[in-house]
Amino acid sequence: MMETASDRPSLLSGAVFRDEGIVIPARQLSIAEGLKDPQSMVGEEFRLLRSRVQAACQERKIGCLAVVSALPGEGKSTIALGLAIALAREAGRRILLVETDLRRPSISRSLGVPSFAGLSEWLNGDIDHVPVRRVEPGGFFLLGPGESALEQPEALGSSRMESLLRAAREPFDLVVLDATPILPVADVVLMQDLLDGLLFVVRSRKTPREAVNDALGRIRQDKVIGVVLNDHREYKGSYMSHAYRGYGIGDGKGKSGRRY
Repeated sequence: MMETASDRPSLLSGAVFRDEGIVIPARQLSIAEGLKDPQSMVGEEFRLLRSRVQAACQERKIGCLAVVSALPGEGKSTIALGLAIALAREAGRRILLVETDLRRPSISRSLGVPSFAGLSEWLNGDIDHVPVRRVEPGGFFLLGPGESALEQPEALGSSRMESLLRAAREPFDLVVLDATPILPVADVVLMQDLLDGLLFVVRSRKTPREAVNDALGRIRQDKVIGVVLNDHREYKGSYMSHAYRGYGIGDGKGKSGRRY
């Protein structure tokens, strides 16, 4: 259920989403600009990712997808943000991006979005509705981490979190969660049974193979819909860079390579 900012919050037992209006990031969304530019390599990569995620979601009937990684610093949050923007560019699509990394939230901060009540307040039971805001430019809805500390990490796997994710499937075409890394904390393991799928991000030439194996061993294999190899450049010096140049596509810096 989705309300506007002028509506009174419902006291139903399930989560009720309230649209609290548009928020404009203080910092430029380079991914959004790249998706508008037909000559942007970043835009092309995210369009490709969008098409593959959509195909997987349709095949497996996924309404709630978490973007995860084994370790911090693999580009997980940027992938989640770029995917939400790419999905929201399609007319009529309503995409919700949820910051569930409440220990080290980064998306709202990187966008320069003012803090407001969000996921932590909902999980703590401090509010009776779920406040979301539409990010423009970007076109997606954002449920931020909130202004309060999460009282119990176990709440991420609680019935209150379940009611939020279940209710979100009605007003939104897809819910994208920016989750914590798998190895340092147990948050993804706690949440995974509430999710329809996991998109695993690995940074090329940085993430140890052992870390990937350990992370995959902690989560349900049937939940993983695919892997994003981030910052992979090795083959771009040959046929892909030639193909990009043939269509006048570049990364805006005179170099080829995928880096998010």
